[in-house]
Amino acid sequence: MIHVFSEYNTVNKGIVVKLYPDESMRDKINQNIGNARFTWNKLLQEYQETFELFKKQGYTKLQCNIKTFNTMLNMLKTQYSFLYESESSSLQQVFRDLLQAFKRFFNNTSGYPRFKSKKNPKHSFRIQNNNNIKIQDNIIVLPKLGQVHYRTSNHYKKLLKESKINNVTIKKEHGHFYAVFNIETNVETMDYTYNIVGIDLGMRTLATLSNGLKIANLDTTYEDEMIKKYQKSLSRKKYNSTRYNKTLKKLGKWIKRKNNRIKDAYHKLSHYLVKTYDLICMETLDIREMFEQTDYSKKLQNISWYKLVEMIKYKCQWYDKIFVQISQWHPSSKNCNVCGYYNKDLGDEKKWTCPHCKTQHDRDINAAKNIKQEGFRLLKEKNKMNLRDWGDSTVILLSWESTSP
Repeated sequence: MIHVFSEYNTVNKGIVVKLYPDESMRDKINQNIGNARFTWNKLLQEYQETFELFKKQGYTKLQCNIKTFNTMLNMLKTQYSFLYESESSSLQQVFRDLLQAFKRFFNNTSGYPRFKSKKNPKHSFRIQNNNNIKIQDNIIVLPKLGQVHYRTSNHYKKLLKESKINNVTIKKEHGHFYAVFNIETNVETMDYTYNIVGIDLGMRTLATLSNGLKIANLDTTYEDEMIKKYQKSLSRKKYNSTRYNKTLKKLGKWIKRKNNRIKDAYHKLSHYLVKTYDLICMETLDIREMFEQTDYSKKLQNISWYKLVEMIKYKCQWYDKIFVQISQWHPSSKNCNVCGYYNKDLGDEKKWTCPHCKTQHDRDINAAKNIKQEGFRLLKEKNKMNLRDWGDSTVILLSWESTSP
């Protein structure tokens, strides 16, 4: 039986459009990009120097909060008057982004914040909308910068005009300019399916589902070869020369093509999962630790697990589905999902037979089934602790255990 909805949820969405600035606007964008990069580097430097002074006085911690960075920003503006030429909210956004970078570092989800290089082919700055970002046909009006032409589909144009714009990020990537709008819009909630799934992410196979379905990694061999070709060519060119910038745009074209193919595949997969299942269980992955292992680093750059997990997360929120992540230390591969036997001697074998109940296992499918079981167990535990946190839909979910595939 399917429970039908006709409700809508208000969600935040990102819309990317390509910009076509004239020479004057390019100069303004580049100046704002340069000021944002300068502010980031100076704030990071000031924080590090202040922290060193604290250490000499016997303190081991320096509060990393909005008040600290806001004070530092005001001091920078006094010292470097050219910063007043930037759109004001863009510089405030810099210290908020830096604060988030420190929070991710302290939470052990990313590395220590790095200084930003002028030679990096990707730069951006963000402007908050205080009722001063306007959309007029094929023109975007930005505060303090002025008008810039853009192109996108008619669907996105309509969405931009009808939705509330929270902010816009102006990006420069490999010589091309883009605007990324963060908007508020409505999405229709999906029907309940009463299905639960566990998902095991892997190197050999992108995702293995607890029902036995395996999703292969996207083949980007051709794009990778072209990217390598233009990266090699770029390294032989003089920085910022005409040939350098021409090659940079070609490189950007292939990087964008690869990223778009991956993003499209992940959007389709995440939409399928959220539409098909009401409870999605996955492992918490320590991506930072994996990148430190040289054997995994290159493969992970192509797979982009983080992007896929984030898509599934926010789409679960959009469509009133439930997403549960289990501990990364849960022995999902080594436990027999039938009898619970722990196979401590399991190596890299793709298949193994449980010595206790004689069940033959595909390593990845067995892991996915264990992830599903553990995720459901955690959900039931949380329900007992605080039922209200999960809403009425969870009460329905708890009756699925005997019927879910």
